[in-house]
Amino acid sequence: MNTFILRWNPAVSSYKMEDHKENCERIKREPVFYNWSVREWQNLNAGDAFVLLQVGTDNDGIAMIGKFITNEYESDSWRKDGTKIHYADIQIFYACDLSEKRSFNAKYFENKFPNIKWHGGHSGEKISEQDSEKLIDRIDSAMKNTYGFESTNFSDFLKNDNRFLPIDPEAKKAELLALLASYNPVVYTDDETFWNCLLDEYKFAIEVSNSSDSRGNSICITFSDYEFTLTFAGWYKYFKMREGSYAEFLELLKSILENKVCVLNAYDNDSEYDTVVTKMLPANQSKVKVSYWAADRSFEAKL
Repeated sequence: MNTFILRWNPAVSSYKMEDHKENCERIKREPVFYNWSVREWQNLNAGDAFVLLQVGTDNDGIAMIGKFITNEYESDSWRKDGTKIHYADIQIFYACDLSEKRSFNAKYFENKFPNIKWHGGHSGEKISEQDSEKLIDRIDSAMKNTYGFESTNFSDFLKNDNRFLPIDPEAKKAELLALLASYNPVVYTDDETFWNCLLDEYKFAIEVSNSSDSRGNSICITFSDYEFTLTFAGWYKYFKMREGSYAEFLELLKSILENKVCVLNAYDNDSEYDTVVTKMLPANQSKVKVSYWAADRSFEAKL
């Protein structure tokens, strides 16, 4: 894992002080994401740490810390001068208003980290491994002693919170094939066709057939460059290409394989193929209540 120093001058940046103050409050309630320009992008990978320095002000110091959740990508410059620059998306772990949180002021760090420019320089500077370890430890200490962070710290976040990191479809394919080996999974690629499992935008699909089901209900898993899908007996769900979404997907997949869930399908009276409702339910759900819009009628059906 690398650590990059990002720099922010509120007087010239498109990210304004009012934006930062809003993020300082939002991060207390929910995950916050942003993107930032990175000059030394060649060595950047999703999962690397960043420390954002506020510069050019009376309160220079560490204004934000977190991790990159994408690799670099090229886009129009925030300066709107017609040039292209490199960005990466970031997940903010902590943000503070340096006019109020003085313990992150540059004067408490610059003597111990003389190799880091604390009052200027470009955004996206990779620091040495030694400085990285020392700086993260110093930040952990400041957060614990000053802000009362007892249950979690920056180093824990960097190592353990992978919810928003991107997944590698090929690595997940190998993992899924190992998990499903006893079910004889079949892999379809983009030069093959398989009913609604594999469309043009999908890279590959994995089908698991149920030999004991005369209706032919199978499990289908599809991966594209930007999402993946789990389909079973008319029910389906889309997932983002993130580790957190993949963990949720695995729980659902295992629940289906272990018969812990079932799929309820409601059909139109005139055609059993026109599905009105498709819903996944816990397998121990004993009754389903159906209510009508225009009349006070309902019935309960045992599953």
